[in-house]
Parts: sequence; C-alpha cells; structure tokens
Amino acid sequence: MSKRHIYLISGLGADERVFERLVFPADYDVHYLPWIPPLNADEPIGEYAGRMARRILHPEPILVGLSFGGMMSIEIARQLPVRQVVLISSVKNRQELPPYYNNFARKVLHSLPDRLLFTNRRFIVQLFMQCQSTEERLLLNDYLGKKDLRYMRWALNSILQWNNEWMPPGIVHIHGSSDRPFPRRYVTPTHTIVKGGHFMIMNRAQEISNILEKNLL
Repeated sequence: MSKRHIYLISGLGADERVFERLVFPADYDVHYLPWIPPLNADEPIGEYAGRMARRILHPEPILVGLSFGGMMSIEIARQLPVRQVVLISSVKNRQELPPYYNNFARKVLHSLPDRLLFTNRRFIVQLFMQCQSTEERLLLNDYLGKKDLRYMRWALNSILQWNNEWMPPGIVHIHGSSDRPFPRRYVTPTHTIVKGGHFMIMNRAQEISNILEKNLL
C-alpha cells in the first residue's frame, strides 16, 4: 500500500517547529505547508486558502491544522478533495468562536497602530499561549520577533470575521480543557486533553500523538 500524506499547518505566525514533538505512524509521509504572504489586507480567506492549496502536491491528503491553521485546513478542504481534517487547539465554525471575537474587536484591531498592537505584546501573548517551559517561551519569543505585520493583521482580521458553517466529514478535533484563545466552553471537540492549554501541541504532545495514531485514516 502506498504511503498516505499528511500536511501540517501551524498557528498564526508559527512554523513547523511547533509540530516537532508529535509522533506520526511510520506509514505516513509528513509535510509542512508554510504560510504565504496575503495579496492585500482584505484578501478573503477562501482565496488565500486556494493559493495555499496549490502547494499541496499529493492527492487526497490529510490536513492537520493548529489553531488558525485548523481554520485554514477547513477552508482548503472546501476546495480540494482531502482524506481527513484534524484540528488541534482550533475551532470548526463561527459558533465555536468566543462571542467577543466580533465586529467591535475588528474595529479595535483596525484602529490600533502597529506600535501599540505588536511592539509590546510579549507578556500578553505568553500568558494567552500558556507556555510551560523555557524552551516554549524561547520559541514563542522567536515568533514574536518576526516583523511581518501585514500577515499578522490579515490573519487576525480573518479570524475575527470567519463565518464558516461547513465542516468536512470525519473531522477529528483535539482541544484542551484550559485553552484560553478558544475556550472549551464554546467548543465541541471529539477529544479533550484535560488541563491542556493552547500550547499543548508541545507540552502534551504524547497524548496528542496517541490520539492521532488511533484516529488517522
């Protein structure tokens, strides 16, 4: 039997390093699908997903999306036949976004200058992401040092205005009970990691890997 292909999509501003502690079954080939620059600040998420999908080189892949990458996985699955979608620390539809991710938040986002929005955000982001080790904090600090503010504004705006109602069949959704960006009380996952936070991809990787091993198609 030929190998199946998994494409990993990281969270906002992150890269393939967040997946390095996951262990996948040996009969899967694993690829990382990197973020690309948006064409403009108002590029629709569906059009952006279409451009991302053109970088997938294998038929009917499995998409594993972390946080915003999970939302992107669903948008890609609208346009490309996929074998399965797996979400980690993410949401499936508009109803699972917290109610304060709304038009008012979008207006605040648009009104704040880059200096206020991005320059002094380190402490708040670390608290939100729930880092538990020095290694995790160093990795997050590296992400925070990136200067691609156009992408960051586009991504935040896309999250706040995401209106998805569609879900691919057979979706696997792994979520932490203590997640702060996407609180568990608004989310109905297929699997819950007790006391898992938003960065559980690193500090609860073995539990996530066990779930993947049992549920990947």
